[in-house]
Amino acid sequence: MRIQNSIKNMFFGISGQVISMLMGFLVRTVFIHTLGAEYLGVEGLFSSILMMLSLANLGFDTAIIYSLYKPLVHKDHRKIQALMNLYKKAYTITGFIVLLIGLMILPFLPVLIKGSTTIKEINLIYMLFLLNSVFSYFLVYKQSILIADQKNYVISKLHAILVIISNTAQIVILILFGNYIFVLLTQIIIRIIENIIISIKANNIYPFLRTKNKEKLSLEERKDFFANLYALFLYKLSGIVINGTDNIVISVLVGLKYVGLYSNYLLILNTLNTFLGYIFYSISASVGNYVVKETKERQYFLFNVLQFSNFWVFGLFTILLWNVCNPVILIWLGKDYILNDFVLAAILLNFFTAGMQNACTTFREATGMFRRGKYRPVIAALINIIVSILLAKTIGIAGVLLGTVVSRICTYFWYDPYILYKFIFQKNVKTYFFKYCKNFILVICLAFLNQVSFNGISTNLFIEILLKVSFGLMSVNFLFFVLYRKSKEFIYLKDILFSIFRQRSNKLFSTSFISVLKQKDEL
Repeated sequence: MRIQNSIKNMFFGISGQVISMLMGFLVRTVFIHTLGAEYLGVEGLFSSILMMLSLANLGFDTAIIYSLYKPLVHKDHRKIQALMNLYKKAYTITGFIVLLIGLMILPFLPVLIKGSTTIKEINLIYMLFLLNSVFSYFLVYKQSILIADQKNYVISKLHAILVIISNTAQIVILILFGNYIFVLLTQIIIRIIENIIISIKANNIYPFLRTKNKEKLSLEERKDFFANLYALFLYKLSGIVINGTDNIVISVLVGLKYVGLYSNYLLILNTLNTFLGYIFYSISASVGNYVVKETKERQYFLFNVLQFSNFWVFGLFTILLWNVCNPVILIWLGKDYILNDFVLAAILLNFFTAGMQNACTTFREATGMFRRGKYRPVIAALINIIVSILLAKTIGIAGVLLGTVVSRICTYFWYDPYILYKFIFQKNVKTYFFKYCKNFILVICLAFLNQVSFNGISTNLFIEILLKVSFGLMSVNFLFFVLYRKSKEFIYLKDILFSIFRQRSNKLFSTSFISVLKQKDEL
């Protein structure tokens, strides 16, 4: 069942993300042509502010999902109900806290926007952003049981449908009215509808959630839960600061216009990052289930498989983005929206180093390693703010992004694998760092090779993009194959993929499909 659920989660998650990606680009194109770069900058800035406010949920989602793994395996409905009651109360309180803090920020908006703005309804726009964030906390708590029980595909299918409806409505509104207020109201309505439907689906799948109860965790269970929660809060703090302050720093020190320019690149990267990261997110519950049942050696092999997959995918897409990101922006929006190669390199370095943390993050959360090094995220957040501000004053946007990379290297890069290798796998972590450095150098060399291969070639932009994508796909995959074809991780992944394609049945999740995969080491 772990493989079946993981593949379902990946299939529907990736399908939904493809839809979100295509619709997102279409909405962004219409948005820019109807409202302009200034509104785009406002959207990026307010999204970052609300991301900072999401700190108020304290990491409850991850703590609850981790706590649900064992009771779901053992069908302990009492504990599941107690955890869901706790989660419901926490998220209700969180919603009101976010509203209160958000209202307190309202008078300080002029400080966060460098220079003047021609947007008159700036306060109303911010309030609608705030309400959209607040409504995301109500009824959403029931998603946790679906995710922990490896049924995230239920959420993905619904989200894909509502993305199509929401984005279509936004495009129509922008074309007919050119009104950003109506766009934000549409987003709020769709958000409420999605939360209500997911809550109903969770009740149908888990009927015991419908019954009114006052189940509570024992004193010992609460103590253990809140100890994990405190550590997760610090992780949450770091993640929010590292990922959420970039647009704020750019707005304050560089200018609101540049938030808009960067947001176009961010749309591409976040879409792709979510698309790729969804693979790891989709199997996180399966990893949690695996950790509960399997030996350390099997856990270690699974980690290596995930890390190898992570490198191949993020290495490939980093090189492809280096090849075509600016040409795509040029065709899509025009030369006024292009950032220079130095800024692009900083953006992609941030993309690659963040992506390469996926396997460590997945295992750290699945194994409950929240408390060790719990103050490290605070250090990461402080490094990020200080370095980003210092570098932003000298090299602009690139400095903000390099500050994020520096903070990640000084903390997560080395400490997450260290605690996993020492306390979970009980092996020497040097092998991890050797592989990481070797793979990173390989990606840099291949990016340079791809660039020099097209120096001096002048052709139509569409043809250029096609040639660069084709050359990147062939050169990177060929070299990766030559270098890693004999590794255990590659052989394992190859056998699983071949098993999938060899199936004669068109039913993706047939019994024969699962039985073939179970001949391998089941994920």
